[in-house]
Amino acid sequence: MLIKESIKLFTTFFLCLCCPFLAQAQTVDPDFFNQTWYLYEIFDSDTNETFTVEGYQPYGGNPEIEQINPKITIDDNLQFLGLGICNTISGTLEKDAISGDFRTITTDGTSDACGFFEDMDEPYIFGPFANIEPDPLLYTIVDPTVTTNSDGFQTMTYTTQPFLQYTYRNTPVLNTPENDLATVAIYPNPAQNVLHFQKTATTELALDVRIISVSGQLVQTNRLEASQKSLNIAMLAPGLYFVNISEGNKSSTHKLIVR
Repeated sequence: MLIKESIKLFTTFFLCLCCPFLAQAQTVDPDFFNQTWYLYEIFDSDTNETFTVEGYQPYGGNPEIEQINPKITIDDNLQFLGLGICNTISGTLEKDAISGDFRTITTDGTSDACGFFEDMDEPYIFGPFANIEPDPLLYTIVDPTVTTNSDGFQTMTYTTQPFLQYTYRNTPVLNTPENDLATVAIYPNPAQNVLHFQKTATTELALDVRIISVSGQLVQTNRLEASQKSLNIAMLAPGLYFVNISEGNKSSTHKLIVR
């Protein structure tokens, strides 16, 4: 185990044993939850290198790729949904009651080929959300912090083992094309047996639809051709789900109640 993690665990044990009045649960900023965080950079303190999302061109511009838009959304039930380079991810976090740190306990995602170098970089971008640490005492999203900037937007940072710091903002990076698929709506909601999709004239491609349970499990996946406007959901048990819809590099996520 890393030295700093050992120190952290010892400190937590000492506080709980000797100073229980100090070992109070750390409060996580409520703004950490229920909004979309766009990844800006990853700093590796071991190599002193920074991976920057803005201007990411793994082939030196030949060929030139469209600006990537990695992002993560975490709700207050600790369910998360995210986008890497071309793949999506979903799962569940667990919170340490004392430190306020988090660890991933379930994770699932697509596995499409994004490109030679992109496929190597995407796990790095997903970071701790894509990995379940086998040590139940090791929390891998450490010291999540939200600050409000002078431009009115917010920055969220956390560190993860062993040497990485992730920086997000609640606004997309510059030069990012519109990646939120606001041109598709779902109805009815609550739904039973059939879910309909309302598209605008600008939505001309096929839609990839992923339905995810509140525990982070992918329970249904479908591809709707441009002419299709409904989806059979009769196999879904009653409850709350997330519906992730993607069209090319655009995506949106909706909450769905199934009766």
